[in-house]
Amino acid sequence: MSATKLISAYILLLLVSVFFQRTHAVGNAILEVVSDSGQPSTDKYCIQYNDQYQQLPKTLENASPLNLKDLSDIEGCDLSEYRGHQISSHHTLVAVMRGNCSFTLKALIAEAASARAVLVVDYANSSLTPLPGGNKTEYGALNITLAVISWHDYQTIIHSGGQVRVSLYAPSRPRWDANMMFIIFASTLLVMFGGVWAAYSEEQAWKQRSKVRASSIDTEESEEEGLPFTVCGVLIWFAFICTTILLLYFFYDYMVYVFIALFCIVGAHSLYRCLLPLWTRIMPINYDIPLNRLPCFKSKANLGSLILLMPCLTLGIFWAVERHASYAWVLQDILGACFCVYLIQNLRLPSLKIISILLVMLLLYDVFFVFITPLLTSDGESVMVSVATGGKGGSKESLPMVFLIPLFGDSPLYMCRERSYSLLGFGDVIIPGLLVAYNAVCDVRLRRGGIHNGRTLYFIVAVAGYLIGMVLCMVSLMLMESGQPALLYLVPCTLIPTVAMALCRKELGLLYRGHSRISADSQDTVESQVGAGHVQEGRAEEEEDEDENGIRANEHLEEQMNLIS
Repeated sequence: MSATKLISAYILLLLVSVFFQRTHAVGNAILEVVSDSGQPSTDKYCIQYNDQYQQLPKTLENASPLNLKDLSDIEGCDLSEYRGHQISSHHTLVAVMRGNCSFTLKALIAEAASARAVLVVDYANSSLTPLPGGNKTEYGALNITLAVISWHDYQTIIHSGGQVRVSLYAPSRPRWDANMMFIIFASTLLVMFGGVWAAYSEEQAWKQRSKVRASSIDTEESEEEGLPFTVCGVLIWFAFICTTILLLYFFYDYMVYVFIALFCIVGAHSLYRCLLPLWTRIMPINYDIPLNRLPCFKSKANLGSLILLMPCLTLGIFWAVERHASYAWVLQDILGACFCVYLIQNLRLPSLKIISILLVMLLLYDVFFVFITPLLTSDGESVMVSVATGGKGGSKESLPMVFLIPLFGDSPLYMCRERSYSLLGFGDVIIPGLLVAYNAVCDVRLRRGGIHNGRTLYFIVAVAGYLIGMVLCMVSLMLMESGQPALLYLVPCTLIPTVAMALCRKELGLLYRGHSRISADSQDTVESQVGAGHVQEGRAEEEEDEDENGIRANEHLEEQMNLIS
């Protein structure tokens, strides 16, 4: 497939994703209890309305206060239900229970009963407040405001006592929050740090191999070429990932505790591995605890490493215990950052071919579970968003596989969000980070092998592409006002510049075949340089021998002439 066809397919995929985003309207508004003095109140509640066909005032000052009439004991599906319930004035908002008729029918009957607005109270066991349905024709027949409120919020309002006056208004939806800049630069730094660590490890390994070759010419070279991943292995891994997210969607209340336990252990181990190089420099303790002194240890344990392991494991357990606390997001982000960096540095795939297949498949996976699954689920919500925001069950647990970044703004509509955080999945850092780390290792091998003198060409291109991809993702987030699959932007922005750079330098074959091919070509280059050096040395020795023979011949000739004379 040509590059033009690939770019066209990507643009088509992007346009399809935009279409699916635009077909879902979300209208958040604020119901505020108005005090007797008319001053702004602290009692604010989130309500849902259909912003495609109805308009609400933008500010509280422009909203007219309405008297709340509690009719939550009826469904309001028939005008006869309003008998016995006198509506005192046209400045009345009636609250009815959600029932077996449509939202627009409730609004039409409430309007016939002289109400100014109708507030539909959701079911008590509902986990997500619905958006009022209906089409343009149905809303065109309405002259009153229709909104929906959660059962819990409504119970709080009516139990405040006395006559309640409320105002409905819809502030401008915040498209941008300052935490977006933090997400962009923090994720880029994590990817960059993982790549630098991978390059440093490769540099040290190269020096070690050079020492081995120098000490023994006949020693066979054994290199770690990364994980033995094949195309079949990638397909199996991809199937495992798809199965996992489906299990999370259908059995979230059970699977989430498995992931909490795994994250506690893996996060503590990653923190330990990230701190270990620095710790060994600060605390160079070389004492090894003898065997059979510690349980669960089959080999000697280093005392210094054990001292570091204990607080790391304690921090992981502390997060698991305090994961619902207001400060738990800090611990989760620290453990998650160490997990991403360690995995990027340690999980090295063998070739650009394998990485490209993996990245493209995960891009399609991300797009499918974000954009396509809303067409297949009963509630119209994507599987990815449902899993990332806590599932449909009653466990109230969050999946600890995302970064939580608090919102920095103060918009009233932030209270309509289920969480006051922005989310970034670990996969959005790890998956492109594998390509960044691969490029960093390739730079080291190409430089050490003398194939080119560039230092970090492929690494810089991949990091810059990741930064651009994150910017594009945030711009799309602001324009579409909905969660985005970040890999839709990160994969092309990192993979395409890498391939373009390799084509320009005529090194695509080396990167495509992988580290082993780069090492082999690098070794051939070194050997050819060494062989050329031996030839030059041989010629120099021959010239020196010829000079010495000439000098000796001249000396012998002079001796003969002296004897004759």
